[in-house]
Amino acid sequence: MHFIRAYTALMNLEHMRMFVAVYRAGSFAGVAKDLDIAASSVSRAIAALEEDLKARLFQRTTRNLTPTQAGEQFYHRVEALIEEFDLAQQEIISQHQEPSGTLRITASVSFGQIIVAPLLKAFYHQYPKVRLEITLSDTRVNIISDQFDLAIRHGKLADSSLIARKLMSVNYALVASPEYLNSSAPLTEPDDIHRHNVITFTYAEFNKTWRFKNPLADQTVAIAPILTLTSALAIKECVTNGMGVAMLPSWAIKEEIKSGSLVPVLPQWEVSGGSFGNGVWLIYPSRAFMPAKTKAFADFLIEHTNKE
Repeated sequence: MHFIRAYTALMNLEHMRMFVAVYRAGSFAGVAKDLDIAASSVSRAIAALEEDLKARLFQRTTRNLTPTQAGEQFYHRVEALIEEFDLAQQEIISQHQEPSGTLRITASVSFGQIIVAPLLKAFYHQYPKVRLEITLSDTRVNIISDQFDLAIRHGKLADSSLIARKLMSVNYALVASPEYLNSSAPLTEPDDIHRHNVITFTYAEFNKTWRFKNPLADQTVAIAPILTLTSALAIKECVTNGMGVAMLPSWAIKEEIKSGSLVPVLPQWEVSGGSFGNGVWLIYPSRAFMPAKTKAFADFLIEHTNKE
C-alpha cells in the first residue's frame, strides 16, 4: 500500500512538472519536442492532472492553448513547490559528491589579485577535481547570459533575481603617502579636501561627493578629482607614488598601512562614497541549483577572508 501511494505521488509530481513546462511553452508540441516524446503523452499527462484536480487547466483550440483562471492560480503555486523539491533533492545528492568540474567565476581586477589569487593554491590542494576559470574585469558582466557560476561584487546590491551571499563587510579609509602629506597643505577636516589632489573611482557613487561621519556629525563634501580609475590597484599605485589623496577599501591597503607606505588621513572620521554599510558579495543565479563545486568555493572564500 505504501509503495502504491509513493508511486502515485511521484506520478502526480511528474504531471505537475509537465504542466509547468506546457504553461511556459504555450503548447503541447513544443514540450513534446523538447522532451523527445509524443505530443499525445503530454496531452494525457495534463488530462490526468486535470482529472486529479477536478478542474480544467487549459482552454484548447486547434490553434491556441490558453491557461484558465484555475491554471493561472495552480501555476503560481506549484512552480515554487517543484523548484523547492528539486533543490532539496539535489542538496541531499550533492552531500555525497566530491566537488568537481569547471567553475567559472568573475571578480574585479583588484579583488581578484589581492584577495582571491593568494588563496587559489590552498583551494586547489583541498579540491583538486575543481577546475577554475576566473575572469578579472572591472566591467560588471551579466552572469546568466555570460554563463558564470559565481560573481564577486561590491557595494550595495540592487534588487535582483540573483541570490546574494555576503562575503565580507567593507570599510573605506582616506589615505595618502607620507611624502605627499609632508609637501601639501594641512588636512585636518573634511573640507580641507578641496585643497588637495583627489584620486578616486570612476563610478558615480565615488567621483562627485565623499561622505564623512563620526558620532557628532555627518558631512558630505563635493570633490573635483584630478584622476578617476576603475581599479583599486591602479589608484593605490598612484597614491603610493605621492600623486594625491584617495579613498580605498580596507582590504586593498592593509599591507601598505602596516609598512607605512600609505598613511590614514582623517582617521577620526568614517568615510564612504554614496552610503555606508558596503560589502563584498558572492552572487549566483537563483534558478540554478548551487552545485557542490560552487558551494565549496563560496564556503572556502568566506572562511579564509574572515580569519582576521
